[in-house]
Amino acid sequence: MSNDDDGADLAGLVLALIGTRQSVAPKRLHAPGPDAGQLQRMVQAAACAPDHRGLKPWRLIRVADDQRDALADLFETCSRERLPPPEPDDLAKSRAKAYRAPTLLLAVLRTEPPDPEVPYTERAVALGAALMALLLAAHGLGFGAMLTSGRAVRTARFARAFALGEGEQAVCFVSIGTAEGQRPKPRGSAHEYLSDWQLPADT
Repeated sequence: MSNDDDGADLAGLVLALIGTRQSVAPKRLHAPGPDAGQLQRMVQAAACAPDHRGLKPWRLIRVADDQRDALADLFETCSRERLPPPEPDDLAKSRAKAYRAPTLLLAVLRTEPPDPEVPYTERAVALGAALMALLLAAHGLGFGAMLTSGRAVRTARFARAFALGEGEQAVCFVSIGTAEGQRPKPRGSAHEYLSDWQLPADT
């Protein structure tokens, strides 16, 4: 087989992996989750994302199984501080989110050290690329995954609870596990996202 054939086969596999990936809601993610070696492979894939000037503008924090009660308490406390006050059912739903998916990671954006060549937006794009690589690696290893956020993640209390440093911002959770009963979702077509640059008439 020629190198061209090898390249075509690899491209086909990569496109098939990307084209079949979809988000799976945390409540549909069950055990088994990835083992330590599989999780390391996912994070290593994330580390292959673009990183201008090698600033490592993101990191991941794993929430261990024995920390889920503390996370539930944190979600509840953040909910109680909202206005208007939440209903009891809302508090129960907030707590339940802490126990979904066997593997739970918090994605953190890092804006320090400052670098005039790498603005905030570029660092955020780097985190997004890293998360997509992680999601694709999870999919390739046979797991479902999803990114989730919420108002609690954006609070000062949440940042203190996770001991985030100066210039660090919690962005979202990554839930990973074995998917249950997921149906394929419709995709947008390329023409919905791609257009040609139209030069102004007076250029």
